[in-house]
Amino acid sequence: MHERPTVPTVHVLGPNPAQDRLQVVPRLLIGEVNRATEVVSRPGGKGMIVARGVVRLGSRAALHGFVGGSVGAQISAGCRDLGVDDHHVRIDGETRVTTVLVDSATGTSTVVNEPGPEVGDAHVAALVDGLVAAVQAGDVVVCTGSLPRGAPVDLYARCVTALRGRGVLTVVDTSGPGLAAAVRSRPDVLKVNEEELRRDAGLTGPADTGADSDLDLDLLMGRALDAGTGAVIVTRGAAGLSHRSAEGNWDVRSPAVPVVNATGSGDMMLAGFVTALVSGADRVTALRTGAAAGAANAARLEPDITGHEVQQLLMESVATAVPGVQR
Repeated sequence: MHERPTVPTVHVLGPNPAQDRLQVVPRLLIGEVNRATEVVSRPGGKGMIVARGVVRLGSRAALHGFVGGSVGAQISAGCRDLGVDDHHVRIDGETRVTTVLVDSATGTSTVVNEPGPEVGDAHVAALVDGLVAAVQAGDVVVCTGSLPRGAPVDLYARCVTALRGRGVLTVVDTSGPGLAAAVRSRPDVLKVNEEELRRDAGLTGPADTGADSDLDLDLLMGRALDAGTGAVIVTRGAAGLSHRSAEGNWDVRSPAVPVVNATGSGDMMLAGFVTALVSGADRVTALRTGAAAGAANAARLEPDITGHEVQQLLMESVATAVPGVQR
């Protein structure tokens, strides 16, 4: 039995976790033998990175997903080590491994994502029921990452719908076929990058002839709001992020840092954003905190941050109010 916390919890639904195996090479040579100068293996996947960031910034996190086999056991051990509440559903398959190749000459990363194990209807029902049972009013629920094989394309939409009316802030960060379904479920916050918003959000209409690919970003964000999403955050890498909602419209400049490995920076941005919200910060401060957390992560080899690093970068994270979105 999990104790009911007295402080808000960030529940992270990451149904397709992974063990991240990070290998650093002097320069990545395609089609040739590469020799790693450093190797790091640790529990990862988007959900774990968000949960790690939440804990690093001083808030409580719970992780929900599917784990199986020896790799799944490492994910659960990682939860215990971090102090993250482990709400994973156990399955028969083996949790996937993600390989990240970091080119130290350029600071770029090449990621190889395995598809992950297959899950069944009973596993999915247990995951959704467990999430709904665990949340309390005032909590935040973050749905993030890809879906494992066998999971329904509307898994995140089901969760958002099931949590409606419970006093929970819902945040969705995904891509692929599940994104359009999630948009229609009306989450409180949709977090995407520009490419995902254009390609997967289902906002350009079924009769797209190619002209809509050049639609203004603000217009697309406006369409997401019209579809019922409470707020839209579009991340733009080192350039920062854009936020549009009825609460206000801001562009946030990201702090400049020497990039070592940007893998996971969008996830850490999300961790900084939701942690600031559960701590009582206003929306602008939460966005600035998110941008600072993403930058702090990019300056490290592994996806990680410290509260001190984020606070140092927060002053360089500048939010600018912008006019209302187009319709």
